[in-house]
Amino acid sequence: MVTLICMVGNDYQRIITGVDYWRDRESIEALYILFDHKKDKYGFASQKNAEELNVSLARDAVKPKAIGYDPQNFGDVFCTFYGIFTREAEKYKRQILVDATSTTKEAYGATITVALMFENVRVYIVPPNERGWYVPSPDDKGFKEWFLKTRSIGGLPPQEIYLPGQRLKQPDKNEMIILRKLHEHQDYSNTVTSIIRWCKADAKDPVVKNRFSRRIRRLEEKGLVEKRATKQGKEVRLTNFGKILSEATKRSRELQQESKQQKTQLPSKRGKSKR
Repeated sequence: MVTLICMVGNDYQRIITGVDYWRDRESIEALYILFDHKKDKYGFASQKNAEELNVSLARDAVKPKAIGYDPQNFGDVFCTFYGIFTREAEKYKRQILVDATSTTKEAYGATITVALMFENVRVYIVPPNERGWYVPSPDDKGFKEWFLKTRSIGGLPPQEIYLPGQRLKQPDKNEMIILRKLHEHQDYSNTVTSIIRWCKADAKDPVVKNRFSRRIRRLEEKGLVEKRATKQGKEVRLTNFGKILSEATKRSRELQQESKQQKTQLPSKRGKSKR
């Protein structure tokens, strides 16, 4: 059972694309449409799109629930999502998907923050078929004027994106080795035994097997790997987040090695100056 939440701004068709995508893959039990309730140009576009989406998305006996909020107010966005998440995730035990395609930076930051406080909440975007269609070409006569105007627009005081105090705990050294070995083997292992062997440990020793099982369980709790029982044993795969973290640590090690090599290189000898 899945609850789908769409933040509605200037985009219309991409939101429909996202909803259709998930309807083909999940059982949608509830659908929320969050629109900008302000009486300005942004609110006008959001409300117009929300009205039409409310009609076009009312299928499969699931009637959308429209909720007004201020997507430029971090606190209002946070409170809106906290209420929905508490109801849908904790009370009804549903998976939650949030469409952040068409919203503000403030709303995006607040959404990610509150999503980190609940289990089974995922956030997605629907990329456009054509990027930057509203940006004039450098060959156009009006490009220079547009560019100068765009780059000279000032800003208000910075608004911090508040994050929960309890953050994702980084994998320890031994857990990171497991992630690295999985990444080196196409992000997958058909058994835990294979992982133990990749780490050059004794796969026949019960103590070692228990130790690796605990490490993999901790990685699973952190959302970095997922396990699945098979006839051969327990299949272990990196999650998408696990793949990204593994690649990031790989690049970090490479940069550190390059830095060390540069430091160990002797400076070139300078020729004697002529008098």
